[in-house]
Amino acid sequence: MSYSHPLDIEGLALNGFVREAELVNCGNGSAKKAKLRVKLIDGRLLETECLPYERIARSYLVVVKYLELGRAISSRDIGELTKISEFDYSQDEA
Repeated sequence: MSYSHPLDIEGLALNGFVREAELVNCGNGSAKKAKLRVKLIDGRLLETECLPYERIARSYLVVVKYLELGRAISSRDIGELTKISEFDYSQDEA
């Protein structure tokens, strides 16, 4: 398993390279900590180091939203995604 920065993992998720994500609690101290663990589409696992829970939870939510968005886009009809706007651009030439 490789360690990555949370922003690197968010970037991978944005570009569709993350298949699954989970938030893993770590550390038993007074400050709650967790790490983000993801499975990539090629089967590799990446995780962050243990970070303050509030910080890593935000990254986790971003990754989950990117995963949901990717599924929503891939399930839509390609024709719907490529529709040309009906905006009249000739008015901008004046």
